[in-house]
Amino acid sequence: MGALGALLIFFALVLVGTLIGLEKQENARKKIEDKKKLDEEKVFRLKMTKMNFDKLIIVNKNQWIAFKDNKLIGPLIECSLDNSAYIIGDGRIIILSPTPNGINIIPSLGDEKDKEIIGYLDKINVPMVQCSFVIHETDDLRDYVTFNTDVECAYKTDKKEKFFSISGSKNPNLKWKLTNVEFTPHYVTDYEVTTKSEETGRVGGHAGAATIGGLIGGTTGAVIGSSLGREINSTTVSYSSNSAQEREVPSTALITIESSDGDKVKIAEQYYEDDIIILKKYFLVENETREESNQNNSNFVAELQKLKKMMDEGLLTEEEFKQGKKKLLEG
Repeated sequence: MGALGALLIFFALVLVGTLIGLEKQENARKKIEDKKKLDEEKVFRLKMTKMNFDKLIIVNKNQWIAFKDNKLIGPLIECSLDNSAYIIGDGRIIILSPTPNGINIIPSLGDEKDKEIIGYLDKINVPMVQCSFVIHETDDLRDYVTFNTDVECAYKTDKKEKFFSISGSKNPNLKWKLTNVEFTPHYVTDYEVTTKSEETGRVGGHAGAATIGGLIGGTTGAVIGSSLGREINSTTVSYSSNSAQEREVPSTALITIESSDGDKVKIAEQYYEDDIIILKKYFLVENETREESNQNNSNFVAELQKLKKMMDEGLLTEEEFKQGKKKLLEG
């Protein structure tokens, strides 16, 4: 081995040693950084536990949720839970408040931690929303609702309740009911046309066609010869099939809501027919007057039957029965 070979081996060993040294330095640096992060995490967790939260659910210093004095607190959220409810949408927990707080979305901490959050909300009696619909910002609603975004949520925590709340309400004690829905669904038809063509016929040849082409020679001769050499009698047959599919498109619904103070507001929203079915099933109280009338009639019949029974048992005279009946009729 010559001097040059020995020199190359020397430099190779130096390079390998340098690379190994750099790798050790990088590993040492990472260990220091990891230890620093771990120490910071421990300090943060210790600090959080000393804050005496009612409940602390933590993943790391950037992902945590705490409950304190009926408030929900986190790195990206802080809201009161007074008169609030929660709803789960698109895998996220959303707090709805009938106050200017409006809609608050809890950042996901992962499936297990999110379940823990829901469990604690249930424990402290924050109700879950049972039915809801979206309300967009309008001039009329701005008098009653603080729109932090262009949309708020109307919701019930009990489907049987007549009144519902609206997130972002300026007056948290104000309730609403849906009294009228005007809606006509609209459908469009998508057409698809499929066409298939087939060519049928006879192909034959003229005698001497190839010879003529060959005599002329060149590209021109080849083309002419080919053309003369084919006789085509053909017929093109086309087959067409049509298909139509009907689909619903969003339509404008004009809905009327009435507050517990008697104020009425009309709102135009885009809905599908299925949305209207839910609205009518869980929110609409348009037959309220008729239902109250039926209830009054039932009460009248019951009271009249009671008077009749008392007269039959001799507890009332016929005259007293008539007077009692007259009072019932007068209301």
